[in-house]
Amino acid sequence: MPRVFAALVIIALFATPVAAQEKSKAPKKEGSGAETPAVLERGLYDALTKGDAAAFNKGLGSDFTYVSGDGAMVWERAKSAEMLKDCKTGKWSLTNMQEKEVAPDLIVLTYTAAGEQVCGGKKQPSPVNSMSVWRKTGGRWVAVAHSETPASAAGK
Repeated sequence: MPRVFAALVIIALFATPVAAQEKSKAPKKEGSGAETPAVLERGLYDALTKGDAAAFNKGLGSDFTYVSGDGAMVWERAKSAEMLKDCKTGKWSLTNMQEKEVAPDLIVLTYTAAGEQVCGGKKQPSPVNSMSVWRKTGGRWVAVAHSETPASAAGK
């Protein structure tokens, strides 16, 4: 079973920014709006902690690309309950959360996640450095991709 998203995705970003979008925008700290990617990401971790696949899927908004040490895959929301059934997720803390606006409808979210998760009897790495890509579609932010990398001893 691929290493389950200790709370979620990314990489192959759409490396074709338009010249007007290329100007670097400084990363923003976590937003305060009710529907920012940072708020939605926290909601995904809450859903995982509660074992609530329906809330997890609703928060995602779409299928997405997930990259872990096991490789890349398409995470299909229709299969979330099956993929997460053997996982027990404890409390997680998300720190150093920053949103980087790549385009008006595309945000890269980075943070460090630390907590406890066991999937299929295997303890998942913690802490992990995470990156999620969110795209605004139809007026709503949806997950596009998520990636997790175990944090180095120096970064812990």
